[in-house]
Amino acid sequence: MILWLPDGYCGFMLKVGLTGGIAAGKSLVSARLRERGAEVVDADALAREVVAPGTAGLAEVVETFGAGILDPDSSLNRPALGARIFGDEAARAALNAIIHPRVRARAEELVGAAPRESVVVQDIPLLVETGQAADFQLVIVVDASEDVRVQRMLTHRALTEADAHARIRAQATPAQRRAAADVLLDNSGTPEQCLAAVDELWDRRLVPFNDHLLAAKAAPWDRFTRVGREGEDRELVIRRLSDRIRRAAAQVVSVTPFAVGAGAAMAPPDVIALDAVLARGADADAIAEQLARAGFLPVSEGVFGNADPGQPAALRLRSE
Repeated sequence: MILWLPDGYCGFMLKVGLTGGIAAGKSLVSARLRERGAEVVDADALAREVVAPGTAGLAEVVETFGAGILDPDSSLNRPALGARIFGDEAARAALNAIIHPRVRARAEELVGAAPRESVVVQDIPLLVETGQAADFQLVIVVDASEDVRVQRMLTHRALTEADAHARIRAQATPAQRRAAADVLLDNSGTPEQCLAAVDELWDRRLVPFNDHLLAAKAAPWDRFTRVGREGEDRELVIRRLSDRIRRAAAQVVSVTPFAVGAGAAMAPPDVIALDAVLARGADADAIAEQLARAGFLPVSEGVFGNADPGQPAALRLRSE
C-alpha cells in the first residue's frame, strides 16, 4: 500500500482554533497573533455581522424573540437579547441555531480568501462547546484561574460576583477546555507574561508548523519543542490526534495507539505512534490529502508524520 500525495499538491495553510473562558484573556492573545502576522477570523465579530440591521439573520432573530430585542434604530439590543436567553437553554439553543450556521459559513469564506501561506487563527469562544476542536490542526486554549476571571469581570464588566460565577458556569469547564488544548496559555499573570508566551509559541511552533504543511513534510522526530505542552497528558494527546484524523479522513474506521518496540524501528520511543485502519477499498490518493489537512504528511510507504514540531507523532496505515 503506497499512499503519497497526488501530483500537483501545493500544501495547506495552518488552521488554528483559539478559545478560552470568559475573562481569561483570549482577546489579548488574538490581538498579539494578529500583530505577529496571523490571519484572524473573529467569531464574535462575525456574530455581530450576521445580525446587523437589514440582514436575514436579524429578521429571523426578531421573528423568534419578538421586536422587544430591538433598539429604536432597529439594531439588535444585545443586553435585552442576553436577558431573554440567559438561564433558558431552549432559548439559547434557538438563538444558536440562527447564528452559528451563518457565522461558520462566513468564516469559511474568509478562510478561503486568506493567502495560502497564512497562519489562520479562528477565534471561537464556544469552540469546545460546539464540538469544533477536531476541525483544526492545532487548538490554543487561553486559561486563567477562576478568581482572576471573576475579578476581571467585576472590574471591567460591571457584573456582580454572583453573575460572574454564573457566566463561568454557563460555559465549558476548565477540564473540558484543557482536554481540547494542544497549547494551554495561562493568563493568570501579567499581560506582558502572556504576550511573551504568545511570541514564543508563534516563533517556535506555529511558524515552523505552517512551513512544514506548506512544504508537505513531517516535523523531524529527533527534535521538537515543548512550547505550550509542558506536562501534557499522553492519553489526551492520543485522543485529540485520533479525533482530528477521523474528522479529516472519513475512510479511516479506527485509530489506536501502539508501542514502538525494537522491532518496529519506525519512530523513536518519544513519538506517539498510532495505527489507523482504512475502510475496505479506500481511495489512497484521497486519504493522503485528507491526512495532510489533519497535519499528517507522508514519511515512508504507509507511514505519515505529524507536521507539528510541538507534538511528534507517527501514523501507520493498514487496510481493513
